[in-house]
Amino acid sequence: MKFFILVLACLILTSAAFASPGSIIRSQMISGQPVNGVRGLARDWDTGRIWVAGPNSTDNTIFTSLDIESLVPDVWITAANQYWVFDIGYGYDVGGTKYILMNDQNTPFTRIVDPLDGSYEGNLPDYYSSADYTDGNAVDWVTNYVYMSSHGNDNTVYYNGSSWNTFASISGAKNMGCAVGWDHVFFIRTDPYYTIEVYETNGTYLETIPLVGYPAGQYIMGLACGRENVVGDNESLFFADFVTGQVHEVEVGDYAGTSLQHSTWGAIKAGF
Repeated sequence: MKFFILVLACLILTSAAFASPGSIIRSQMISGQPVNGVRGLARDWDTGRIWVAGPNSTDNTIFTSLDIESLVPDVWITAANQYWVFDIGYGYDVGGTKYILMNDQNTPFTRIVDPLDGSYEGNLPDYYSSADYTDGNAVDWVTNYVYMSSHGNDNTVYYNGSSWNTFASISGAKNMGCAVGWDHVFFIRTDPYYTIEVYETNGTYLETIPLVGYPAGQYIMGLACGRENVVGDNESLFFADFVTGQVHEVEVGDYAGTSLQHSTWGAIKAGF
């Protein structure tokens, strides 16, 4: 009888420590956030913080970085020459300087922004059309490749510094956010799918993670790698939604523990 109770207690503790991937860990609004909410998110692998951006109105996009544990923001900065903003990427390296990439509704669709003062530093060549929308955005710090996804185009793509190439085709599109980390590429899909599509960086499809109990009609955008070992050995991602204006942290799989990956830039987390 004592053995049975011990086993049962172990099972309860195990289930508490290892929740289901796709479960929302926390949701909250950000202090001082834009009037139209956060639309883009990106992980800073140097500091461990999360960059976020959103529009107050047309021609008034603001951004800042958040403490990854408390989600307390730094000072909000205005991005110059930015009409609107969708997802963002961070860490795009030009001559040793890391920049923010902000996707816009107007061409050029991906603009290079200085994270220190919000100044406009140029743009990437357009890939998607204005009808498709250039939505998801992420930078691979290992290769400096830029990954993009679209609401209206099935193809997810990457920019290698000179040309765009197809990464993976996801039927039905609605790929509103992108993140790269732990040797994996993640795409988040909005209504009617509400899933996270997971790939290895070589383009191999790994799995689809449904958002558990996520309410229909809450249009979502933006994606960033989050915390490691946040639920058991599992990692997390951050995304935002249009309706409640909140940033959400969602549990995903154990990716950092199964690969060699930068947990902070310059340091390697090895999983054995």
